[in-house]
Amino acid sequence: MELSVAHRLIGFSSSTVEFKPRASVSQATFIVPASLAANHRKRKPMERAIPHASLVDDNGSISPASTGGNKIPNLFFGPDRIGEVNRVTKETHVAVKINLDGSGIAKNSTGIPFLDHMLDQLASHGLFDVNVKATGDIHIDDHHTNEDIALAMGTALLQALGDRKGINRPHLSYDLQIPTERVGTYDTQLVEHFFQSLVNTSGMTLHIRQLAGRNSHHIIEATFKAFARALRQATEYDVRRGGTVASSKGVLTRA
Repeated sequence: MELSVAHRLIGFSSSTVEFKPRASVSQATFIVPASLAANHRKRKPMERAIPHASLVDDNGSISPASTGGNKIPNLFFGPDRIGEVNRVTKETHVAVKINLDGSGIAKNSTGIPFLDHMLDQLASHGLFDVNVKATGDIHIDDHHTNEDIALAMGTALLQALGDRKGINRPHLSYDLQIPTERVGTYDTQLVEHFFQSLVNTSGMTLHIRQLAGRNSHHIIEATFKAFARALRQATEYDVRRGGTVASSKGVLTRA
């Protein structure tokens, strides 16, 4: 069982974890604003820089154990990267807030219990703070609410990432074989639609491939967990780059 992540637009070896699907996110380019670098240089005398090597676990992510379990701000000690979107249509009302530098706090109430459970996995395994409140026409079906939550979340991600030179063209490669049409009341076709909607508004390139699995609940759950881990690694700062573009071209754009 394996999770493979395209890490910071450079090669990154796959790690063996408990997830069956494989998910990879081709990272958008993150440029560290000068103000964040200034905050890093002006750290108070009592604040000690934690060695970078001690922060990284076997997934290439910050390890809470290496800091005594305390929450660590982003590696440049700047403000947390937060995106907040309120989307209102004739069919739904969705409010999304996500903190990429959070600690895994989930407060989700979408009217779709299974989706709430999946968003909780996104928060827990990505160490993001995820707050989603939604009402919609679920008396018809879950389609519009599921879609609009993903669209709002993708926009919030784009907002949270802030200043950058460019991003990848939106693309979803999706290969899951979910054996049942529903998990509880949740239509399993909506899994692909969720990720396609999120990809469209966030601008990310996302590859999801199932390696094994026969239980629909577990396949979908593992997909959200793997996506959370991949997104976590893709959005973390690399201090060694010093705010430069992660490309030999020196620039990434939509064009």
